[in-house]
Amino acid sequence: MGDASAVTQPYLTLFRNVPAADFELCRVCHSRPSERHAGNGPYEVCASCARTTGGVFRHTPHVVPISLCARRGGGTQLYDLVARHRVPASPPGGPDRSTFLAATLARFHRAHRACLTRAAGGEFTLVTTVPGTRVDRPVEAFHPMPRVVGMVGDLTGLHRPVLLPGDSESALARLARRESDERAFHVIGGVGGARVLLVDDLFVSGARTQSAAAALFRAGAAAVVALVVARLVDPASSATSARLWARASAERFDFERCCLCGPAAGILGRPA
Repeated sequence: MGDASAVTQPYLTLFRNVPAADFELCRVCHSRPSERHAGNGPYEVCASCARTTGGVFRHTPHVVPISLCARRGGGTQLYDLVARHRVPASPPGGPDRSTFLAATLARFHRAHRACLTRAAGGEFTLVTTVPGTRVDRPVEAFHPMPRVVGMVGDLTGLHRPVLLPGDSESALARLARRESDERAFHVIGGVGGARVLLVDDLFVSGARTQSAAAALFRAGAAAVVALVVARLVDPASSATSARLWARASAERFDFERCCLCGPAAGILGRPA
């Protein structure tokens, strides 16, 4: 695609920085207060990630959101774009949705390839996407991310659509309830020993992401790192979440920082 920086620069106000995990925030999704205690040490994961990582063969501990987003209140534009498939608010001649998402992925990947590679334990050998799980829709025709990834020069050479929705109705029903189940996805082709960059547009509960990661691990993948455009947060869910969102909204977004290399939030018990 074209110049990713030129495409994304006018829209920096749509994004919110994702803090690095610390003892106050979930070490998996980097965006919710930790609620699960690890022995006598600090809290490690949020309740949502505890639920979605606990019921699968093997989960990925590496979820890397590019940005936070919210569905209500201020700063909802990114959620509208990612989840509701709207085009970015732009002057005439601005990017369409797929171009915008591809530019976002390209710019972030270029800045943080080393971070992602380090999390995977080596260079990626496969890039794939989490498919849609609505059985009434053809996967490739209606889910945008395979097309988006195909527009990113640094990723397209490794891209293979190895994940398909599974045929277990009970597993798909669990996903609808935001519960993980690796049977919700079927792996086609060989992935044995692969280090996989798993790309998706929106991370809500983590059920889809962790179910897809578990399916890849069961098929023989050596490592899975999930890269998602946006992580949905609810500032109204708790005072801590409200402070996290307020701090993220007050900062200028910077593509040069990510939740693997950026500063931790340090928000619990502190005023916004």
